[in-house]
Amino acid sequence: MKRRKFIGLSAAAAAVATMRGAAEETAAKPLLTFGLITDVQYADADPNGERHYRESIPKLKTAVDFLSKKNLPFTLHLGDFIDRDFAGFDVMLPLLIPLGHPVHHLLGNHDYTVSDGEKAKVVEKLGMPHDYYTLRESGVRFVMIDTNDLSIYKHPADSTQTHDADAMLKKLAADGLNAAKKWNGGVSETQLAWLEKELTAADAAKEPVILCGHHPLIPADGNQVWNSDVLLALIDKHPSVAAYFCGHQHAGAEVVRNGIPYITFKSMLHEPGVNSWSVIHLYKDKLEIEGYGREVPRVIPLKA
Repeated sequence: MKRRKFIGLSAAAAAVATMRGAAEETAAKPLLTFGLITDVQYADADPNGERHYRESIPKLKTAVDFLSKKNLPFTLHLGDFIDRDFAGFDVMLPLLIPLGHPVHHLLGNHDYTVSDGEKAKVVEKLGMPHDYYTLRESGVRFVMIDTNDLSIYKHPADSTQTHDADAMLKKLAADGLNAAKKWNGGVSETQLAWLEKELTAADAAKEPVILCGHHPLIPADGNQVWNSDVLLALIDKHPSVAAYFCGHQHAGAEVVRNGIPYITFKSMLHEPGVNSWSVIHLYKDKLEIEGYGREVPRVIPLKA
């Protein structure tokens, strides 16, 4: 073989090897890494069974100290930042400052265990743009839904919304729905229409979606969203949805349905010294949950 031709083939082979190595290195890196906590549920109150409310202060400090060293773009909190009393927000929110990055909240039922006059202030207090909203990071779309939209606790007791939700809850209970409980809630038609538009846009943009809510959609163990069947049917229509994250059920759960993992993360609340938080590594084909405390480390495949 002539020297010039040999050199040319060698250069081409080297270029192919370099491109393959770069592709493998890219595939080995996560699309995004971020922190996650849920159900901190602080209250200045004595323990109730295994719920040690004041212990949420040192537990949150521990999680924040760990996450602050990870150079993360943000942390998610999946609802129930407090257990009761609006003043609890002023105790707990400053503890997040040492993170050095934003915390994106969504709302839980306990976040509304405040006076009727304070309920409308919760969204602003947590720095949220709306009760439900979307954020994007590194080509990933996070759709944060409000599963308290239809509930008997979100609005003042004498409001039309509360009266309508109470009637809905009684009908669901009469129909035998095991989730027909006063601490669960549902998603309104208005929010469902918004969600449909968000997921359609993500489909068109080929953006993976992490859908987040406070209440589970599955398993149907009595803690799920009142109209979870409607939400599941909507998710089935949209290939962009990669996973559903939630809290609310403190023991945690994990169900894969139609290739989509529905993950209930474990609560930070509970007996002293038992904590729970995660670092989430999102890849194109898998989720790696770097769990701490009660949250078990694991890898979960994502649908192709």
